Amino acid sequence: MRKYRLVADQLLEEITHGKYKNELRLPTEEDLIVAYSVSKSTLRNAIDVLVDKSILYRVQGSGIYIRKPIYPDTITINSIKGFKEEFKNKKIHSKVIKLEQVEADAEISFKLQCEIGTPVYFVNRIRYVENEPFSIEYSYFNKNIIPYLGKEIAEKSIYNYIENDLNLSIGFADKYISVEKLSKIDSDHLQLNESDPSMVTEETVFLSNGKVFNHSKVIHNYKYAKFFALAKNR
Repeated sequence: MRKYRLVADQLLEEITHGKYKNELRLPTEEDLIVAYSVSKSTLRNAIDVLVDKSILYRVQGSGIYIRKPIYPDTITINSIKGFKEEFKNKKIHSKVIKLEQVEADAEISFKLQCEIGTPVYFVNRIRYVENEPFSIEYSYFNKNIIPYLGKEIAEKSIYNYIENDLNLSIGFADKYISVEKLSKIDSDHLQLNESDPSMVTEETVFLSNGKVFNHSKVIHNYKYAKFFALAKNR
């Protein structure tokens, strides 16, 4: 993982655990450079990561400030956080319903921007927050980019595995949001009624080099899911 991402993770960990709970403004840039033993460019890149995640914001001529979330435990729409990072202070786990290697058909090859017949991993899992069924995920991963994906990984964090074990840099994603009625199978998994409403997110995720490695459809439990998006005036 790149140095600035490690610094961003460390700073986020300190913010999450209340190191700066009595003050909304971070120490000066010079103090942070000394504290993390990094260059100015590395620190600024780390700060940019947390600004993009709506955790920090800059005030010109004043400093860098921590945003106080009005609605905690929300899914940030304009971010590519993994599920575990979204709910760091909650008890979460995943149940893998199916994980298998298949060949990409016309629809999947289009979404993954790969050739028909390309080997891909299909992952179907339920994500739980505080033992309540929060969402159902249907995901495809290009095996030419993600050479191995096992149940032991899918039960934890696939994105952490990709970045920390495979040393790949996740760059950006295209996200689409819609509302659908639940099927019988999905409603059973979410402990809801068939045809209940559900917020659905579909996303195509790219590495920093522009290659698509993942396409996912996530069906959220309307009782628990809250979404957040940062709007900027530019």
